[in-house]
Amino acid sequence: MSSLGHTPWRRAIARTIDGSSLDGLILEADSARPLYLQLYDGLREMILSGALPGGMRIPSSRVLSESLGISRFTVVTALDQLVAEGYLNSARGSGTYVETVPRRQQGSPNTPSERDVATPDRFENLLSKRGQALTWRTSLTLNDGSQLLHMATPDHRLFPVQIWSQLTKEVYAQGDFRIVNYREILRPSLLEEQIARHIAVSRGIRCEPEEVVTTLGAHHAVTLLAELLLDPGDTVAFEEPGMAAIRSIFQSSGCKIEPMYVDASGPDPHTVASRDVKLAFVTAAKQQPMTIAMPMKRKLELLHWAADRETLIIEDDLGSEFRYRGGPIPPLKALDQAGQVIYVGAFSMTLLQSLRVGYMIMPRALAEKCRRLIQVRYRALPQFTEQIVGRLIEDGHYVRHLHRMRRIYAKRQNFLLQILRSDFADIFEPPEFASGFYNLCYFRDQSVDEDAVLIRCRHHNLGVEQLSYYYANRTSPRKALLVGFAASTEDEIEFATKLLRRCLDAT
Repeated sequence: MSSLGHTPWRRAIARTIDGSSLDGLILEADSARPLYLQLYDGLREMILSGALPGGMRIPSSRVLSESLGISRFTVVTALDQLVAEGYLNSARGSGTYVETVPRRQQGSPNTPSERDVATPDRFENLLSKRGQALTWRTSLTLNDGSQLLHMATPDHRLFPVQIWSQLTKEVYAQGDFRIVNYREILRPSLLEEQIARHIAVSRGIRCEPEEVVTTLGAHHAVTLLAELLLDPGDTVAFEEPGMAAIRSIFQSSGCKIEPMYVDASGPDPHTVASRDVKLAFVTAAKQQPMTIAMPMKRKLELLHWAADRETLIIEDDLGSEFRYRGGPIPPLKALDQAGQVIYVGAFSMTLLQSLRVGYMIMPRALAEKCRRLIQVRYRALPQFTEQIVGRLIEDGHYVRHLHRMRRIYAKRQNFLLQILRSDFADIFEPPEFASGFYNLCYFRDQSVDEDAVLIRCRHHNLGVEQLSYYYANRTSPRKALLVGFAASTEDEIEFATKLLRRCLDAT
């Protein structure tokens, strides 16, 4: 057997068997890919290309081993894999033969990247209407937390790692079989019990654990509700402007979207043209993106409007935990006496986005139906994570964590506002103190090219967003940027705002 050495080398079988040569097998000694896989790749490619025709007898493992200068074990491992996948047929006593398989089309690219470049429109044309509605935008704003001034990301560095680690060890040490198997879907989990207790104190919502349904985040919750409640052609009233990603869920379900225009009090139900509205989606605590907290009068108007039409309301309580001035504002759900409101919450903004833990609060009968849907579609949700979050709330760690985040975020917002009001006074109208993670900054010059600004900001790793993104037609009456502060320290804010100024001056 010959030595492999330290540089790429090639061994091939010189003999011709049944008129077909096995020459062409290339093995590289310094490749990170094991030799048996290199041999497997080479033989498989020759079979698919037709270089090794169906019915051809493959030399014995001993012959291949000697010819290629590799161990017989390596050869046997590769051949066994090809036999298992149906490329070869091994007949005891008579040898190993190439199976007859359809030849790859001439000119067909070999690598994934080549295939994608060669046929850029192929998969675009294969998309369903649902797929097109869900993939309409290639976002310039990332969601991985890497961008400064990001308008929708918490600071993961504030996550209580030590407490989480300790609770994780304790949950695993318990060895409770109920959290390693599929969940008993009709029985409330620890997290659902703790949410029911927590939400009564923090948001004024009185509910039983049976009315709480945990989900894989707020978007998953809305997707479940769309599947459960909506048929193609149903009408959904949606905030204008509103959360584009959520709007796309309803659009992909084949629903008709009726705009519910936002004014100084939030979404106005009287602007909805249709009376036949099955569902309405609102953000009452902090309208996304306008940052408006819905006053009591508008909440009552919305509830009366929904009752008159027998319309269910989905209330996404996004940003309610981060109100920095005054006490918490009761959500729409806290006023709901008739079971019209389905409340959606999540832990993505308060803990970690990647945890993907959210919840809904809804009438008990509907909650039971929703649990059955989860059982059919997803079998179960990640119970280990739910158990840990439940313990985090039960032991009081979650509330203390929220208090700490509010103090830090409020300080960061004040710092950002000082810079915006002084160094950007010629560019932005004075922004107001807002809840949530960002400030809405209106341009003084409404002729500014928002797209060009956003592209420059993306180049400099800034996670700002343009207001027009939230409008159904991608055009806003007034141009503005959403400039985040929560995920950036004061030093990072100071550095990033200088980059932002450079982007704006270059426009």
